[in-house]
Amino acid sequence: MSKVVTHNFYVGEKRVMFSEWYEPLSKEALLERAAMAAERGYGTPDTVVDSTGRMVKLGGEGADTE
Repeated sequence: MSKVVTHNFYVGEKRVMFSEWYEPLSKEALLERAAMAAERGYGTPDTVVDSTGRMVKLGGEGADTE
């Protein structure tokens, strides 16, 4: 049985949304979910940290690093 990977979306230091999937999401999928958070009025996430320890910058400085 595989573990679920939790993705935590942050605006600054505030967690605004989380998503669970059976594997780490691609940067494109994270950007799509970040757009959903913004549409729902949660703000525009700039960072995602998942339960594998990976951090992805979605906007601002360092946006292209994973």
